[in-house]
Amino acid sequence: MRRTMKLDCPILLLVKKSFYELYGVDRKDPRFLAMMSASEGAAEELIDAHNENIAVIAEVEKYLISQGLSYHKSEGTQGKVDGRFALVIAVGGDGTLLAAAQQVLKTRVVGINSRPGRSVGYFCAATASDFAPLLDEVLSGRRKPRKLSRMDLYVNGYRKSPPALNDLLYAATSPGATTRYLLSWRGEEELHRGSGVWIATPAGSTAAIGAAGGREMEMDSSSLQFLVREPYVAREQSIKIRGGIFDDGLAITNLTPEAAVYLDGTRHSFTIHYGDVIEPRLSSHPLCIYL
Repeated sequence: MRRTMKLDCPILLLVKKSFYELYGVDRKDPRFLAMMSASEGAAEELIDAHNENIAVIAEVEKYLISQGLSYHKSEGTQGKVDGRFALVIAVGGDGTLLAAAQQVLKTRVVGINSRPGRSVGYFCAATASDFAPLLDEVLSGRRKPRKLSRMDLYVNGYRKSPPALNDLLYAATSPGATTRYLLSWRGEEELHRGSGVWIATPAGSTAAIGAAGGREMEMDSSSLQFLVREPYVAREQSIKIRGGIFDDGLAITNLTPEAAVYLDGTRHSFTIHYGDVIEPRLSSHPLCIYL
């Protein structure tokens, strides 16, 4: 196979560790093992998922070896990826792909869904049945990557890392606590009480913010979206700022004693102190991904 992609560095094969492997094999969690013994249906489902995941990983490795490609397999973070690896192949589901995306700024990424019957695989370009032709196209240069907008988080003017591919949630650290904050947008300022604020990229607009009532955006868009979560509106009061599409200019001043920001689920979180100013901005580093 003629390759045009620069492969001076090895490929990073980032793989999912199944729930069964994590809790049943590695940690030998007694409650997990007791549940496996007590529920035949749950045990069968978890073991099937584990075996399916392992089988797909093995097939991808077999392909890479057959092509004479150098690769490094990992189940976790790799620190610096850019410059060390030519390509990241994420085998698992969207969670594995998001983990891969948070480790790169410039390196290209491709996702392979290891269990399409159960996993959504929104960011995955292939499954076990068709990953080989896809990788042929990627490595030969026939398949071009798309650039998906990502979001940077700034706290008090300082950028936090990594950029988020899906979304950002600002909320009180306790799900049962009220989140109090000052929301500033388009020259308006409002004091809010509620459950916090969702901010999403175009690619993330179909995830949590969509379930909460947000708008689906074109994946290739270069804007962001925010949505106030469950605002408390006192009698004879109203709020003007509930959500919208923006490029910049959105600011949240935290007035909650114990708050946090969560990037792409729980993969990265940052403690937010009283008076901290949160500013989500469009990242200058879109994700180069094969879809």
